[in-house]
Amino acid sequence: MGKVSFETNNQIAVVKFCNPNKGFMDFDMLAQLNGVMDTLEADPNVRAIIFTGGQPEEFVRHVSVEDLLAFGQMVRTGREAGLPDPLGARSPLRAGWEKIEHSQKPTIAAINGYCMGGGLEIALCCDIRIAGPGTYTIGQPEIQIGLITGAGASVRLARAVGAGKALEWVLRGRLFYPEEAAKEGLVHHYVTEDVVTAALQIANEFLDKPAAALSFYKQLVRSSEDLPLSESLDREAAGFIHMMSYDTQAIQMMKDYVAGGHKLKKV
Repeated sequence: MGKVSFETNNQIAVVKFCNPNKGFMDFDMLAQLNGVMDTLEADPNVRAIIFTGGQPEEFVRHVSVEDLLAFGQMVRTGREAGLPDPLGARSPLRAGWEKIEHSQKPTIAAINGYCMGGGLEIALCCDIRIAGPGTYTIGQPEIQIGLITGAGASVRLARAVGAGKALEWVLRGRLFYPEEAAKEGLVHHYVTEDVVTAALQIANEFLDKPAAALSFYKQLVRSSEDLPLSESLDREAAGFIHMMSYDTQAIQMMKDYVAGGHKLKKV
């Protein structure tokens, strides 16, 4: 079994990160994560993806600093040889995170342990973040070791909690216990039960909803901050027309709603 593995049950994939070396994300794991995401994204039978740690008290502690030091040395050697510095778009970190962020399927981070640096970057790429019980910490502490975030966390964090909070947290390298993270809005939910069980309960809600509708929502909401309002509204309207005119599952669900007396369930 690799350091990044997954199991699929009832159309829900659970991806686990497992590195006995304190739960660090090394570059070998990044390559495995890219492959796992390609497999899951191409499988129409996978309707939702959960990410969690495969060992106690460890989600992803952070990216291996040893690997970062080696990467920095490679960049310096390349510059001395006349090569340009690699851009963030070419880094394995950014590539891996964006495959999660751009997934057409709902994604949930089931945080069960230390989730800092690259670990939180993974969680920020997910649609929903749930933290389970424990004394582990969550945050972007890069400044504490002399770095800044390098694969999008400063941007995603600001979009998740607002620029004011994000700036204070990254400048200070703040870390939060799971309950604190929920109160600050860094995670959506704090649960005292098994966090994967809680994530599965939410993931099961997606199974009877049209896959196209879920995908449209992900694209619309994630692009809303980058596009002009008029273009965002046009994209939403196009998706709306498609769903009610051509998506057979959506059409049947609307008919069932009418036939059932216009009743909705409380979620």
